[in-house]
Amino acid sequence: MTRIQKPLGIVAMAMAMIVAFGAVSAPSAQASSTTVSPMLVPAPNQYYEVRSQLVPFRCLDVAHAGNGDGVAVVVANCWGGANQKWRFVDVGNEYYELHPLNSQRCLDVAGSGLDQGALGMQWACWGGAKQHWRLVDIPGGYLEIRNQLNQRCLDITGSGEEHAARTMIWDCWGGAKQRWYLVPVNP
Repeated sequence: MTRIQKPLGIVAMAMAMIVAFGAVSAPSAQASSTTVSPMLVPAPNQYYEVRSQLVPFRCLDVAHAGNGDGVAVVVANCWGGANQKWRFVDVGNEYYELHPLNSQRCLDVAGSGLDQGALGMQWACWGGAKQHWRLVDIPGGYLEIRNQLNQRCLDITGSGEEHAARTMIWDCWGGAKQRWYLVPVNP
């Protein structure tokens, strides 16, 4: 094989495997260079664990498997519960609502959603910008989860290493507390 054919063959084989397992959906024709790569676009009706780069065995979690409005969204040890399985519902313009399986509510931000450090929580889905999130591809296979209202990143409070640390929004600065990856899981 020539130098070009071998890498192209590897890429083609990887894409075929990804499509065969249903882990991707086709990128939109209008996809911009800041959106998630086609390999990371969430598939419709697929649930994912949203894992932290900082502590890879920690997942985005609805605290205490709560079902009500205002329940904290934290980062806790992954254990496969319905409160750690998230579906990305396309709301258009490259934004998603994130719905936990246990409650089917939305990942939201406390208060007006404009303040740096506003805490993450779940709330009944109502279609507001503070419940819409864009996935931004980061080198190394990670992504930032950015809020539509303020373009701040989903982040973790404190050092981010504590079990059940709260999520919050913060100016995007590229740290491991703001980097995530998706692991497909069964509902």
